Amino acid sequence: MTKMQQDRHSAETVPFAAPASAELARIDQHLDLGENQSAQALLQALRAQPGLQAGELLRLQVRELRLNLNQELRLDQLDQVFDLVERAEQLGDPLTLAEALCCLARFQSRAHVITLALQSLGRAEVIYTTLQDEQGQNRCLMLVCKFLHDEAMHEEAIRRLEPWVLDEQRLAQLSPDDRYTLTISLAAAYSFVDRMAESTVLQERAYEDSKRRQIPSRMFRDAVNLANKRLWEGRLDATRAFLDEAEALLLDHEISDGQRSFLLQNQALYLWKMGRHEEAIARFHQARDNARRHAQWPILNRALMRRAECAEEAGLWAEALCARREQVELAETQLKTLKQSTGNSLMRMLGHVRTQAQNDYLRQHGNALERELAERNRQLQATLLNLQGEMQVRRQAETALQEARDALELKVEQRGRELEQAMRLLLEREKQAALGHLVAGVAHELNTPIGNALLATSTLSDGLLAHRQAFEENRLRRSDMNQLHAELEDGLGIARRSLARAADLVSRFKALALEQSSAQVIEFQPQQVIENTLAVMAPALRAEQVELDNRGRPGRLLRNDPGALGQVLAQLIENSLVHGFRNWPPPHRLTLTEAVQEGHYVLRIEDNGRGMATEHLARAFDPFFTTQLGQGSSGLGLHMVYRLVTLGLQGEISLHSAPGLGCRVTLSLPLRVDGSGQV
Repeated sequence: MTKMQQDRHSAETVPFAAPASAELARIDQHLDLGENQSAQALLQALRAQPGLQAGELLRLQVRELRLNLNQELRLDQLDQVFDLVERAEQLGDPLTLAEALCCLARFQSRAHVITLALQSLGRAEVIYTTLQDEQGQNRCLMLVCKFLHDEAMHEEAIRRLEPWVLDEQRLAQLSPDDRYTLTISLAAAYSFVDRMAESTVLQERAYEDSKRRQIPSRMFRDAVNLANKRLWEGRLDATRAFLDEAEALLLDHEISDGQRSFLLQNQALYLWKMGRHEEAIARFHQARDNARRHAQWPILNRALMRRAECAEEAGLWAEALCARREQVELAETQLKTLKQSTGNSLMRMLGHVRTQAQNDYLRQHGNALERELAERNRQLQATLLNLQGEMQVRRQAETALQEARDALELKVEQRGRELEQAMRLLLEREKQAALGHLVAGVAHELNTPIGNALLATSTLSDGLLAHRQAFEENRLRRSDMNQLHAELEDGLGIARRSLARAADLVSRFKALALEQSSAQVIEFQPQQVIENTLAVMAPALRAEQVELDNRGRPGRLLRNDPGALGQVLAQLIENSLVHGFRNWPPPHRLTLTEAVQEGHYVLRIEDNGRGMATEHLARAFDPFFTTQLGQGSSGLGLHMVYRLVTLGLQGEISLHSAPGLGCRVTLSLPLRVDGSGQV
């Protein structure tokens, strides 16, 4: 404890003659600020005073119980709360009864029985209104807004708070503590409905008030809140300044463990945004441990979620997976604990309500008729409470189901990313395999013209050697020269034609290969892409004895990606060869038809192969779907075609087929696509 705290503690433990309202208000202030040690010291000093009256003792016990509620929640405290309420009713002290009802409402809210909490708070508000106690009415308002905030009913909280906070005259009538509490509550509600600018203005106003009044715990909380807001605004220098102020306050003052956890989490967020991922993850671990140690489940859940996001950004997949698993385990544990504690709390509350009703019956009714009427009222009240309990349990079950669904969606999203990565790899392999098949076909096609050229040049070389020997031996005749000229003319003609054929094949294959490797939007003739693809696929088509019918010359230029179109056409021809014609009796025909219809370029590829079963048509474009599983087919060919047409070419593709009647694929592409891939 620092010297400042010691001076403050010694000043607050001066003996009192009786626990007057001023001293009780100071205890309430400490409890509101989370300064449990200071509140404990004041309570002990007041307890030691002689001559306390019954009402004064009850009011002290209310605050002692509230102090215990701040530290931990136990079921035996419920019995104590109801006992205080009953004793206050017997004493006939309305102020003590109102304070006990507020304490009961706090317990019911912590136990997630919000309906009963609001009911208890409503009874207290009626008492404060009757007593014309404005401070008590303001406390009820702040408790209602806190309960609404805890149940995520932020719009209702804003509706109740704005008439006070936005009315300067009305706000000026409140005490400084009440003004601060209402302002902070409205700022928090604004932040949860994406009204960040208004939330920041109110938070800054509250921070200046805390600094002016020198309240360390509030200054700490406001500095951390403002650091969080500056962080998400991207103002990291301002974030660091507020975090430094909070850290300095933490060293010299009594700060609650809940606020420490929030500081650790914001320090981790700052390190993350600064790109210091490993330090950020280590600080997230500290925030997690501190929040778990003090049962701060919302902070713990956010720390796990942000830690996973930080690890994913840094590529630390094992750490990210560990954080996601901890988040799922936390949700499951919370759900189990919530069900158990809510059920136990609800049963105890119903038991107390039943006992209270019975006592009222014994006190207020003496004859049989009155007892019967009281029994009817008790039954009706019990039925109402049961209905309210069932509604609350149903809400809790729906919340638990939503949390479980969210956890499942996280798992599905993770599995989806893994599957997408695997499918991307397999698609790339499929492309490489298709390109390899094209290379093999071109190599086979080049063998004939290159072989002919080699044979012609070899024959010419032998003839030239024989001519040179005859020349050296002076045996040349005119007929020998004529024969040499004829052989040279024939051989060079064969070599020239063969090499021209080879050069044409190489040029076509080079054009197609460049188209497949590029991803650019240019103007091109689609017929040229078709001819290049057919030239490269010629060996495979001849091997299956395929008759080609290339119809239609629309004569229109396309502005699109020629490489993607070449890949689509090559894959569709390959699909017809493998799945349509192989082991299928001839004749084999492949028909390509081009047309321009309603501003779109339409290309139809039709074969007369074995066709497809009707039940397979709906799944033909699905990844990994194949009827030849284990026979070298990956089931990604048509899926790759679908992605290239719909995503790359911004077009549409349809498939029509029937068993034994061949297959027809129709591509419909826009005539113009800009460089960003938009029509």
